[in-house]
Amino acid sequence: MNKFHPMAILLKAEGYPPAVIASVLMHACLLVFIFGRSVESSNFVAIEDPVIMTASAIDINPQRLRRLKRLELERLADSRSREEAEARERERERERELQQQAQRERDAQERQLQEETERLRQEDLNRQREEAARQQLAEETRSREEEARLQELERMAREQSDRDAQANQLVGEQLIIAEYATIIRRTISQNWQIPPSARNGMTAVVQLQIVPTGEVVGAIIVENSGNSAFDRSALQAVERVERFPELQDLQIGVFERNFRTFSLLFRPEDLLR
Repeated sequence: MNKFHPMAILLKAEGYPPAVIASVLMHACLLVFIFGRSVESSNFVAIEDPVIMTASAIDINPQRLRRLKRLELERLADSRSREEAEARERERERERELQQQAQRERDAQERQLQEETERLRQEDLNRQREEAARQQLAEETRSREEEARLQELERMAREQSDRDAQANQLVGEQLIIAEYATIIRRTISQNWQIPPSARNGMTAVVQLQIVPTGEVVGAIIVENSGNSAFDRSALQAVERVERFPELQDLQIGVFERNFRTFSLLFRPEDLLR
């Protein structure tokens, strides 16, 4: 059981107003007591150096103590709350930083993937362009080679055609020449009177000058037989004919190449057959 203390009344309701009043009264009584007494020298007391003592409160107001404890607990609670809030905020900040870092890493990976994809796409596009260029070049080369080959074949075909045409023309021209030469020889042989002095083995070559109308405008002995009567009979045979009307039907080119100047061989044995 707690012992009753007279100061407890003064400390009621935190004890602040009663304690002040009591303190003032006590000090007033003490002053009256001191100044109301006569002081004699025998009552003087030698004062020695004071001894400093540490005073401590023996009794503490329980309500104030509870209030202090409550305030301390509230302070501690507020401090813990602030610390917890700060810790949560730091944790959230750390999470945000981690999320941002993760997002930056994802963005970097995505950019790297996009760059790699674009690089691969560009490389594939370049390969396709190079392959297309190679194919186009090869196609153009094949086309040029094929065109050159066709041109060469066409040239060879034209040359062969020209040769064939020339050969055919030459054959046809030779046939025409032979036909008209036969006409000339037959006509002249019909007008040749062989002299009695002619002998087998004699030959004379007469060169005729003929115009496109078929007229004979000149005749000379280019190779004589050694027998003047034989040679003169050959010239007279040409002079008697005077004109070959069949020659005017010849193309001018054929005539110029073959009959403008025409040589005729006279041999007695041939004409006598």
